[in-house]
Amino acid sequence: KLAAGISTEALTGRELEVLSLLAEGRSNKEIGSQLYISQSTVKSHLRSIFAKLNVLSRTEAIAVATRRGLLIH
Repeated sequence: KLAAGISTEALTGRELEVLSLLAEGRSNKEIGSQLYISQSTVKSHLRSIFAKLNVLSRTEAIAVATRRGLLIH
């Protein structure tokens, strides 16, 4: 059961960048502006991140990523 909740699919470099800015509390607009991508592209990256981490929210994504060592503060 526990293993079913853990994806083996790795995050891309861009997804890690988006996740890092998300962890800093940035909005989709701010993330897009900083990475020179549209807000819809940010949302697309977030959907992918949520699927790969098997989470439903921004807060949960940050918590799971931190636990897995994907975010370094």
